[in-house]
Amino acid sequence: MILDFAFAQSDMLKWHPGIKLKHSDFSVDRSTTQIFTDIIVHYDYSFQPAKSGKYIPLINVDAILNKKTATLPDSSDESLRYAQLLFDLSGYQSKLIKLKTLELGELNEKVTPVKTTLDSVIFEANNEVSQLKKDMTERLSKSKDEQGLSEWETKVAGLLQGTPEITEEKRLAKWQFGIFAGIGQSYFSGKTSNYFTHATGLNYGFSIDRKISRLVMDMNLDFNKIKTGFEESGYWPAGMKSHFASIEITYGVKLLKNKWLTVPFAGLSINELSPTRSGREDKRRLDSYNPVIGMEINHYFQRTSDSRENVGYFYRCRFSVNPSNLIKDQGGTQFNLKLDIGIDVVRAKSRLVKK
Repeated sequence: MILDFAFAQSDMLKWHPGIKLKHSDFSVDRSTTQIFTDIIVHYDYSFQPAKSGKYIPLINVDAILNKKTATLPDSSDESLRYAQLLFDLSGYQSKLIKLKTLELGELNEKVTPVKTTLDSVIFEANNEVSQLKKDMTERLSKSKDEQGLSEWETKVAGLLQGTPEITEEKRLAKWQFGIFAGIGQSYFSGKTSNYFTHATGLNYGFSIDRKISRLVMDMNLDFNKIKTGFEESGYWPAGMKSHFASIEITYGVKLLKNKWLTVPFAGLSINELSPTRSGREDKRRLDSYNPVIGMEINHYFQRTSDSRENVGYFYRCRFSVNPSNLIKDQGGTQFNLKLDIGIDVVRAKSRLVKK
C-alpha cells in the first residue's frame, strides 16, 4: 500500500534521528490556538520470495512534515517544542512499523496470509502511537508548562532510543546479464579490401558477468559488395551484393569508474561472407576462424534499483581487431567498430536487518 501526498519536495521535511524543527519550518496563524503540524507517515511494502514457498516482508516508512501547510499559533518556544514532540512521535511510529515487520520473519502464505498479517502489524503500530499522541495532547492541552513538556520529551526520547534502527540489506547475485543492440561497421584491409567493400549493418548480442569477468557474444549482420571478381566455390562477380556475418566470443576484465566501464578483451571471431541472393545449391561461402582483441567502453546514463534487482542502462562503443581474418586467398587485417545501447540486470535479495 502506498499513501500518496501531493506537495513539492522542497516543502517536505523527512524525520530522521536527531532532527530539530525550527520556527522557519512553520507559518504563524494567530487566529487559532491549535498547532497544525500536517505530518503524514508514508509507507509502502513488498515481499521477497524465500525458500519453500515462504516470503520475507519488506517495508519503507517515512514520517514527513509539510512545511507549506504546517502552522503554529504563535512564535513561542513552547509551541515549537510541542510540534517537535508530535514529529518525534511520528518518527517513532515509522521505526516501530519497521521493527514489527522485521519481527514477523519469514511468512508462509498457506498458513498466514502475508498481506493481511502485515496490514495488521501496521494497524497495531499506528494505534499504539495514536494513543500516545492522545495521552500527550490531554496532558499538554490544558497547559504547556515546563514540567509537562520535559516529562514528554524524556518519554519520547526513551521510546526513540529504545527502538532499534531498521534498514534494508540488499545482497546482489553473483551473475549479471546484459543485452545490447545497435549498428556495426567492419573495415577490411590487405587482400580482403581488394575484393570486398567495407561492411555496415546491425550489431547485437549479450553479456554474462561474474565479479570482474565478462563473457560476451557479439554478433554482426552486415552488408557490402564485391569490388573485384574472383573464383572461389563459384564465381563472385564485381558489383554483386554480399552479406558479411560475424560472431565474436570474447572474455574481458571489467574496469569500473563511476558511470564508465572499460573492458579490454580477447577471444575468437567467426566470419562468413556470402552472396545476398543465393539458392540452396549455391556453394559460395567464405568462412574463417580468427583471433580477436579489442576494447569496449560503456557509459551508464541511468540506473534503477528495487528490492529484487539492479538495472543499468548504457551506451556502448566496442572496437576490435582481427590481426588476420584468415579468409583463404583473400586474407587481411580487419577492424570492427560497434555503437550500441543496452541494459544489464543483476538479481538481488533483500531483507530487513537491525543496524
